Amino acid sequence: MISVVIPCFNCEKFVMRAINSVEKQAFEDWEIIAVNNNSTDNTRGVLEQMERQLPHRFKLLDEFKKGAPAARNTGLRHAKGEWIQFLDADDELLPAKLQAQVDLIKTQQVDVIISEAIVFKWVNGKTLESTRKIYKNDFWSGLILSLLGITSANLWRKSLLEDVGGWNESISSSQEYDLMFRLMKKDAKIVFDKNINTVIHQVDSVISKSFDKEKVSRIVDNRIQLRLDIEQYLIETGQLNKERKRLIDNYIYCELMFNKDTIPAYVKSRMNSMVLD
Repeated sequence: MISVVIPCFNCEKFVMRAINSVEKQAFEDWEIIAVNNNSTDNTRGVLEQMERQLPHRFKLLDEFKKGAPAARNTGLRHAKGEWIQFLDADDELLPAKLQAQVDLIKTQQVDVIISEAIVFKWVNGKTLESTRKIYKNDFWSGLILSLLGITSANLWRKSLLEDVGGWNESISSSQEYDLMFRLMKKDAKIVFDKNINTVIHQVDSVISKSFDKEKVSRIVDNRIQLRLDIEQYLIETGQLNKERKRLIDNYIYCELMFNKDTIPAYVKSRMNSMVLD
């Protein structure tokens, strides 16, 4: 069985798209765990109706701690499946998604299946379509570049998620790659799925729109600190080569330069505190 965990916050207008995409899957051994996370619209009413329609395959839970990581952990704790499909409420799975990845599970040892995704981004009233790529040459480099899949496109072995403590609820961003980093430190077996069966729906990045300098600083700091932690781990395990070091330094430099006009004091302080090649 695959347990599909959907964190839900004020998503009454589009959560049925995500739910219907699970119902249309060619692979039929699934359950849906929808976790209402302090919604103030009619999200819970929509989910209650689905629970009545699918009483044996749909479970509605509440998580009052704010944030998708807390909601995902609640779903993870109640999941019956051996595999977990985290599905954001505004995303959707194409009908072959679960079956294609189950087929990979049958043929090789794997803990995490990663895949690319179609991205529809709404910018100034227009829809831009692109593909969320994966860095296939080296998984550590993919982790550094945030090109190792995305939450809804991947499939995760439940036992290993539990082994690393699930999602980190204490950080405000970069939770997905923090989780992937902890899995890789446990020598998770990662397999690339060449099929593209996930659709991601995005609006303009919160970081590009936010005028809360403290919030932007926290987001950027989480991203940079994760790369520094990866670098330290690779040093300690003898896995830091020139290419990985170059990618870490380049990522940090670009992150700082991209935000230098929004949070100049933070960027100046960070630049003065480290040496980047």
